[in-house]
Amino acid sequence: MEILAGESNMVASVKEHHCSFEFDFSKVYWNPRLSTEHARITAIINRGDIVFDIFAGVGPFAIPMARKGGIIFANDLNPESYKWLAHNRKLNKVEKRLNTFNMDGREFIRTIVKDELIAMATSAKPEYERERDVHIVMNLPSLALEFLDTYRGLFSDVSDEVQRRIPLPTVHCHCFSKEMNAGMDVLQRTSAILKHKVDSAVVIDVRDVSPNKEMMCVMFKMPRDVFTQGIPLENESSDQPAKRPRVL
Repeated sequence: MEILAGESNMVASVKEHHCSFEFDFSKVYWNPRLSTEHARITAIINRGDIVFDIFAGVGPFAIPMARKGGIIFANDLNPESYKWLAHNRKLNKVEKRLNTFNMDGREFIRTIVKDELIAMATSAKPEYERERDVHIVMNLPSLALEFLDTYRGLFSDVSDEVQRRIPLPTVHCHCFSKEMNAGMDVLQRTSAILKHKVDSAVVIDVRDVSPNKEMMCVMFKMPRDVFTQGIPLENESSDQPAKRPRVL
């Protein structure tokens, strides 16, 4: 990004859904067109819910979710995004409910997400003594679907008893599609990467990026078989016709 005239200062201050955000516009990503999507997913979160934000950016999901009373684990690989995420956590006074990390997304899933879900399954922490809803937000539409394979067999190395007690998160994964039937395209790609059918998924049409490209969000409950071992599609019964996805 090049400044043609004026002060060489790209630090912006914006407000969205009663939250304040500050960031260097030249070094991080911010899209005001996603304001409605930020509000839509935040509205699903209730006080006490656990949320893992894999690609958190400067916090457009994590900050309002924490303000609602969620317990948030927010991660971003970009050091600048992480810096402003931590800054916005303090700016909005949600330090006690928002934990920030600067890690690769796959490593975050294999360590933080895995460890916290095991802690919930075993009530290893006082805050996990009661059952809580769990959500995973994956807002990196160019790549997020490719990260779904990290969940396959994530808990294959723990005991059967713990496997049975692992809470199953609701996943909100953003992606792009250029297909005529974008909903079916997203559903098929999700199932192929997980190696497990997710016919009960809901696909949300987020916005038109260009005349032939749509941003979508696939929302589904993580199948336990994916966490424990992953069942390849070829091992499943082929006599059941594929269901059309619910597209909202």
